[in-house]
Amino acid sequence: MRAAILGAVILLGACGGGGGGYDGGGGGSGGALPTYSVGGMVSGLQGGKTLVLRNNSSTGSDDLTISANGPFTFASQLTYGMNSYSIVVATQPTGQTCTVANGSGTNAGSNITNVAVTCT
Repeated sequence: MRAAILGAVILLGACGGGGGGYDGGGGGSGGALPTYSVGGMVSGLQGGKTLVLRNNSSTGSDDLTISANGPFTFASQLTYGMNSYSIVVATQPTGQTCTVANGSGTNAGSNITNVAVTCT
């Protein structure tokens, strides 16, 4: 009987408590932190040309080839509050120069959508 009680106490202890999540909310079991995307908009890229953007994030490099104006999103995700990002032009399109605005920062809990790449 004593062994059964001790076993039950050990099992209950292993379950852990509800604890708060990363945001201080009650309940839940914690778990993995959420991840968020990094992206933005390309403008001024001439038809038939491509450029390569590189996200030198704290999780490693992620290259993205772009061949049209419009929205873009890198494949790699950033973990809430832990990963930084730094977007640069790795390969310029032939005959054009592209610049990056709002290209670096640290993820603070939302998708990054304001990176602006302008080609002239």
